[in-house]
Amino acid sequence: MVNFKIKLANTVFEINAFNETTKKYCVDFLCDEEPRYVITMTKEDLENEIHISNDGKVYVNEEISALYRRIADTFINQDVIVAHGSSFRVNNCGFIITARSGVGKSTHVRLLKQYLGDELQYINDDKPLLEIKDDDVLIHSSPWNGKERRGNDISSSLKAIIFLNRGIENTYRKIDNKEEIYFRLMSQIYLPRDKDKREKALKIIDILLKRLNFYEINVNMDISAPQMTYERIIKNETK
Repeated sequence: MVNFKIKLANTVFEINAFNETTKKYCVDFLCDEEPRYVITMTKEDLENEIHISNDGKVYVNEEISALYRRIADTFINQDVIVAHGSSFRVNNCGFIITARSGVGKSTHVRLLKQYLGDELQYINDDKPLLEIKDDDVLIHSSPWNGKERRGNDISSSLKAIIFLNRGIENTYRKIDNKEEIYFRLMSQIYLPRDKDKREKALKIIDILLKRLNFYEINVNMDISAPQMTYERIIKNETK
């Protein structure tokens, strides 16, 4: 097996994997520190992932996805969950833009990056880690950072989660209805299969509801879209 160590959210994992490609996928997070957890991949992990991913697509390495689930299931005990969204920081304040796959969250953040330049730093473009810490919520990066592999091994305090829809006109609103937020978050947070761990994840979602601000944006591809997101949401949250 291929043995290596990675550091995520200030926690070191020792990984025993089948494939060298899995280590290469995690290259930006490799370390030589003492591990807190040891994860040994099994044939069952891969078989389960193939079953989960049975949607007609060809997957090059099911182990990469299976490892992500094993780490996510382990992290829940540390009040760390995996979110689905494009995360970044501006003026040391973190944000996540989330949407269903294919709607355009990564595209919108790319336009924001073009608009803001070096003022915006990618954290993770697909599956950031969210950690409940004292009175704060921290975003950490992970190797699972999207098809374009946009991300940096950095962290930030999370200020807001923004739900994105495609639209003809650019509009935004702050969401105050907790039931609406909860329903939307349920589809964008990884929920373990194990009952106890799943309940733990749901409790973390409750904490997110209390500590963060939530917005909805409807955006098109015009340059005015990232301008609106920055001026109406990000700028106000970073004051």
